[in-house]
Amino acid sequence: MENIIEYYYNIKIDNISKKNNNYIIKSKNNTLILKEIYNINNINIIYNLSNNLNINTIILSKENNPFINIDNKLYSLVLLKKISILTLPNISNLSNLNIKIIPELERNNWETLWSNRIDFLEEYISQNSNKYPLIRESSDYFIGLSENAISYLVNTKREIPKDNYLDRKVISHISLSDSLYDPFNIILDHKSRDIAEYIKHSFFINNTNIYRELDEYFKHNNYSKYGIQVLYSRILYPNFYFNIIDKIITNEVKEDKLNTIINKVEEYQEYLYNIYLYLSKYYDILIPLWLKKKDINPRSQL
Repeated sequence: MENIIEYYYNIKIDNISKKNNNYIIKSKNNTLILKEIYNINNINIIYNLSNNLNINTIILSKENNPFINIDNKLYSLVLLKKISILTLPNISNLSNLNIKIIPELERNNWETLWSNRIDFLEEYISQNSNKYPLIRESSDYFIGLSENAISYLVNTKREIPKDNYLDRKVISHISLSDSLYDPFNIILDHKSRDIAEYIKHSFFINNTNIYRELDEYFKHNNYSKYGIQVLYSRILYPNFYFNIIDKIITNEVKEDKLNTIINKVEEYQEYLYNIYLYLSKYYDILIPLWLKKKDINPRSQL
C-alpha cells in the first residue's frame, strides 16, 4: 500500500498505519488519511468544498482525480488541517460560515428517513423475532418515541412557517462521531440538526455542563418558532437506538450493547422533559402530551 500511495500522490511516506478501512499517513510534518469511500457521487463538489472552507482538504492524485481505485476499492487522500474536537462552539462556528447553497449536499425530509428506519426495524423483527430478544423487547418504546418525533415534526412543518434567514441550510454533519472537518462528513441541513445531536450525545457522556453550554449558544444563535420545534423533534428522535441496531445486525457489536440505553430509559425521558423546560425559557415551544404526563410508553399517546 505504501508504494501505491507514493506512486499516485508523489509523496514520501515516513510512517503508515491502518485504522479500520483507512490508512493514517505521516509525511514530513503532515498527517493525511487515505480514506475509503463507497461511491463517487458528488465527489467533485466535495473536493471543491474542501478547498473553499477551512476544513480538511482532499488531495488530487497525480492524474488530477479526487479519488483512486485500489483493488476495486475507492479511496481519497485527505490532508488533516484541523484537529476535530466536538464542542458546541465548534459546531456553531461552522454553521455560521457563509456558504453557497449546494443542492446536491442538502438534506430534507427527516420524517421520511425516520419512517423508513421504523419500517425496516419492524420488518426485521418480524423475520427474526427469536434471534434478538433485546431488540424485540425494547423496540416498541423506541418506535413509539420515533413516531412521536415524526408527528411533532410533521405538525410543525404544516402549522408553522419557516423564516427564510433563520431556517436556511447551513454546514452540518452526517454524524458527530466523525470529524467535524472531514469533507465527506459535511452536508447542508437546518442548523438544529447538529445541535440536537450534541444534546443527545451529552446525555450519554454525562455532560453536566450542557445547560451552561446551551446558555452561551443561544446568546449568539437565534431560532424561529419553526426552528426551535424542528430542533426538539430531532432531540425526540432516538437515532442512537437505531444506530446500535445497525451495528448489531452487521455483527459490529453484541446485542447486549443495547443495555447502555435500555437501562436509562426513564432517566433519558426525564432528560427530554428537562430539555423542553430549558428551551421553553427562551421560546414558546409545544410539549408532546405523553412527555408532559411522563408516560413511560410514548406509543400509547399516538
